[in-house]
Amino acid sequence: MNGSQRGWSRRLLVLGLVLAGLLPTTIRAQQGIVSWGRDAYDLVWATPEGGRFTQVAGGNVHSVALRADGSIGAWGWDAYGQVSDTPVGTGFTQVAAGGRHSLALRADGSIVSWGYDYYGQVSDTPVGTGFTQVAAGEWHSLALRTDGSIVSWGRDLGGLVSNTPVGTGFTQVAGSGGHSLALRSDGSIVAWGFVGSPQVMNTPLGTGFTQVAAGSTHSLALRADGSIVAWGNDDSGQVSNTPLGTGFTQVAAGGGRPDDLSWEVDSHSLALRSDGTIVSWGSDSSGQVSHAPGGAGFTQVACGGWHSLALGTDIPDGSQDEIVSWGTNEVDLVWGTPGGSGYAQVDAGGWHSLALRDDGSIVAWGGDYSGVVSDTPVGTGFTQVAAGWNHSLALRADGSIVSWGYDYFGQVSDTPVGTGFTQVAAGNFHSVALRSDGSIVSWGEDGHGQVSNTPLGTGFSQVAAGLALRSDGSIAAWGWDYYGQVSNTPQGAGFTQVSAGGKHSLALRSDGSIVSWGADDSGQVSNTPVGPGFTQVAGGGSHSTALRADGSIVSWGADFAGQVSKAPLATGFTQVAAGRNHSVALRAHISTWSDAGSALAGLHGAPLLAGNGSIVAGSDNVFELSDAAPTAAAGLFLGLSSSPVPFKGGTLMPAPFMAPLMHTTSPVGEIVVPFRMPEGLPTGTELWAQWAIQDARAVSGVALSNAIMGVVP
Repeated sequence: MNGSQRGWSRRLLVLGLVLAGLLPTTIRAQQGIVSWGRDAYDLVWATPEGGRFTQVAGGNVHSVALRADGSIGAWGWDAYGQVSDTPVGTGFTQVAAGGRHSLALRADGSIVSWGYDYYGQVSDTPVGTGFTQVAAGEWHSLALRTDGSIVSWGRDLGGLVSNTPVGTGFTQVAGSGGHSLALRSDGSIVAWGFVGSPQVMNTPLGTGFTQVAAGSTHSLALRADGSIVAWGNDDSGQVSNTPLGTGFTQVAAGGGRPDDLSWEVDSHSLALRSDGTIVSWGSDSSGQVSHAPGGAGFTQVACGGWHSLALGTDIPDGSQDEIVSWGTNEVDLVWGTPGGSGYAQVDAGGWHSLALRDDGSIVAWGGDYSGVVSDTPVGTGFTQVAAGWNHSLALRADGSIVSWGYDYFGQVSDTPVGTGFTQVAAGNFHSVALRSDGSIVSWGEDGHGQVSNTPLGTGFSQVAAGLALRSDGSIAAWGWDYYGQVSNTPQGAGFTQVSAGGKHSLALRSDGSIVSWGADDSGQVSNTPVGPGFTQVAGGGSHSTALRADGSIVSWGADFAGQVSKAPLATGFTQVAAGRNHSVALRAHISTWSDAGSALAGLHGAPLLAGNGSIVAGSDNVFELSDAAPTAAAGLFLGLSSSPVPFKGGTLMPAPFMAPLMHTTSPVGEIVVPFRMPEGLPTGTELWAQWAIQDARAVSGVALSNAIMGVVP
């Protein structure tokens, strides 16, 4: 099944699934959007989910998307109404995003504009119908009429409006900050704007071009053979690093100023290959190049000022990733989070994060200051990890400790040798370890007694940086006390866990309630959630996070980097960790769909059923059938069981099961069924699914897909 077939069938055959009223469905995007690069104003984080999208466009600091029903979604910076004034309703056929304004084309060929209007880029929008394409520059706009003539309006910087070429026969227009481009029907290009600028002066001659794209200070064109030509400013390699060869189907050029107060300009480019993969080049100041998604299945790319977007049929949603990070994305603290499953523990430091795999190996990501990432020990056999400001610790199965990273205060070189340790913890520049006899050892920076005031004796059951929990549930605190982190420590017993933040501390009571003390400059104490039902707490730089019994997360405190507002909303998490300005959480091991075999061949061999998604309650899943007979009646059999039974050479589900859900395969023999996993299924329940398809070439005229099975975690 190639990318174009998959995309066509999904657009045509997105269906809902209801299992005897037990599986309420939510249809999610099959033409989904992925964004990457600078996340200012939530350009990446707020990328919409759901719905079916057909086009995306990137402005300087906002983005616009067109849904399949002709409605528009917008997100990002909204200082001039470029988001909030987005027109409602359906019937739109194309969108374009400029510096601080946007455009949309209606089905009747009329244009609507909204956003920043200082230069008339909104109020001077031409009225009437008969337009076939719109394009937006930073402060001006363009539109193409049905006769192939061009109209421009807005700021006339460098003749962007007054020098618009006259006549007909144009097939596409593109605009940027200081120049515009148009493609003629013979495949030749015309450029106008700042006279003498390389993006105008160096425009290639000749014919045979099929698409043009205008960046902030450079331009791109696609030839009929699928090769790319670039010209203009090359300060970030946006020209010299243009990919060679043929086979490209679309190009996009970006760049612009990040806000009204900056004159800093960035330039980057994207290109889409015929196999649906993306190549990117140019400035990478915000990851708009290096963070481009891998894989195929993409159908369109777009560039914003410092961010990028792509539309595709196979957008990974992270639902099968066990680690989730949020907060600041400095040094790729969020973006670099490892995917997949098989993790046992996570921790967050000042500029880096750690994860312990089930096999006892360690993965680190984030800023590699002092080798805190690159010097991470290899091999297996580790049982716990701890992340400090720029150093890390790990505990081996034999109870010995290994440390690495920043060592100015001896937090690495003074690590105690020998075995018999049961837990490690890391502060900013010091470390703590618990011995098997319940005694504590500390090392590293001692400017506030973090080491010299370490409590003596045994009987401790857990340690944090400057905190220790006794076996009777009482707390000992030592070290820096400027904000009362030591002197305000709660008295009494009945505590089950302690955690140290940057200037504040937390403790969990046996009833699952939380107490906080210390600095409260960002509400990290006063906003502590009340009530029982919490199972773990974690203190960050100026924020905190806690885990509820249902596996949901609550965060509070400083939120300038999204440490609070971007906390994941789902349940099913088993551990949380808080760093300087970011947090990390670990999900329960995710169960996935497995192939149970037992297919019965038909016209195109054995029809293939694949289940994509996790089986965690509330997660989105998709059943994809391929290699079936075209335009054929098909029934999806579903059931909850512990063992399949044979049926016509294949496998169907024993009781309880329901009558099949009937559908028709697409002309290429495919069906896509998205659904959302229900709440309330008992752990260990097996879910079975299998298609039966009418097929004259099959035994008894019925082909069967393989059965797939998933186990509720």
